[in-house]
Amino acid sequence: MVTTLHKRDNEFTIDRIDDFEKFGFIADYYPPNTDGNYAVVVLGGSEGGKPTYLAEKIVSLGYAVLSLAYFNFNKFLPSELEMIPLEYFENAKKWILSKNEIRKDGLILAGWSKGAELALILSSRDQIYKGVVAIGPSSAVWPGIIKNWHRKPNSSWSINKKPLPFVSFVIQNEAPKKLVDLYMRSLQVLEDSNKETIDFDKIQNPVLLLSGSLDVIWPSEMMAGYICTKLNKLNHINRPLCTHFNYKNAGHLLDERFDLGGTKEANHKANIDSTKKIKEFLKSINQI
Repeated sequence: MVTTLHKRDNEFTIDRIDDFEKFGFIADYYPPNTDGNYAVVVLGGSEGGKPTYLAEKIVSLGYAVLSLAYFNFNKFLPSELEMIPLEYFENAKKWILSKNEIRKDGLILAGWSKGAELALILSSRDQIYKGVVAIGPSSAVWPGIIKNWHRKPNSSWSINKKPLPFVSFVIQNEAPKKLVDLYMRSLQVLEDSNKETIDFDKIQNPVLLLSGSLDVIWPSEMMAGYICTKLNKLNHINRPLCTHFNYKNAGHLLDERFDLGGTKEANHKANIDSTKKIKEFLKSINQI
């Protein structure tokens, strides 16, 4: 069953897809203002549930959006961000591509934090995704985020019930003062091993990366720089495959509503400018 709602504040129409047993996924679908563009699948981070705030930012730009929950929503979805099956996203992909009002030859992914990590993984595995917007991105697959830290978390993601290769946290005697320090320490091990956990060489479509210099969750500026360098070296087209904008004194999600690093003023400015960059990027993808 799809329940249609009308959100008067922003004049949004929402088709609520909460019947997991029928559809195989949980989401809110926002029809577009104008037909014929790629739909955008929006993926939230470690907050779980439906990424309504980020989704409605993109809806306001005029695009069809699927605001997709993948954990921490109801009994049908995992309660924690660990071993999330990538097969889950196939049902959502097939459903939205069946909509008559969207462009049929592809989709765009947009995610922040863990959702940005997920968007890059999905793009590396399926050429149906014609572009990726990644806010506060990751250059690696990380362990799951679980409540019981007395046990070692498995990978955040799985395929065929097997964990995707991931970078284990490097735990030392002295606890890191900041979460970002833990990720920095663990990234060093990845660099030393010279192994990739995301197949960037398989990403063939444009990527927009947005980061803040004062991200206190993980080093998104550094990881975004690595991703773009990697993608643009691999790319053989005349134009760069990857574009990265880093915002000075801004935090993890580039938004003053979230206290995840940076100053309120810098996050406010980053929010405005990054939204413009997203608008330009989505327009450019639809012109290809």
